[in-house]
Amino acid sequence: MIITDRNIEYIETTLSFYGITNDILKEDLLDHICTHIENSTHETFELAFKEAIEKLGGYATMQIIQKEKDEKKLIQSFLARKRAFYIVSSFNIMILALGFLFKLNQWPYSSILLATGFAILIFITIPFATYNKYKRSYQKTILTNR
Repeated sequence: MIITDRNIEYIETTLSFYGITNDILKEDLLDHICTHIENSTHETFELAFKEAIEKLGGYATMQIIQKEKDEKKLIQSFLARKRAFYIVSSFNIMILALGFLFKLNQWPYSSILLATGFAILIFITIPFATYNKYKRSYQKTILTNR
């Protein structure tokens, strides 16, 4: 069976109507559905389309896939922020430790290192920790309410 541009628009509209918002997922589903319809032995587009949707598990399965992709994206963003926070805080601890070491040995630039360390702590590390805590609680409520 040959698929027209109008059929493709119909499939895209139907996927959007049933809650598939992720562009990559929508493109993959569109590709699978079109491939199935092209290889179908049905005479009409409607019958081939219904069969393709049934083979994929129906619209409910597609919505579950969409939800799982969104949850995976949330978890990945949480892990990326956590890694970034550990890097920033480790760097901050190293600068503060060097500043204290320089201060104890009365070496030059100890005041600059300490001031830089405390500035990073006050203006970057603490706000970043607060933001991470807020986002983590937000993500937990999203993941527990599924």
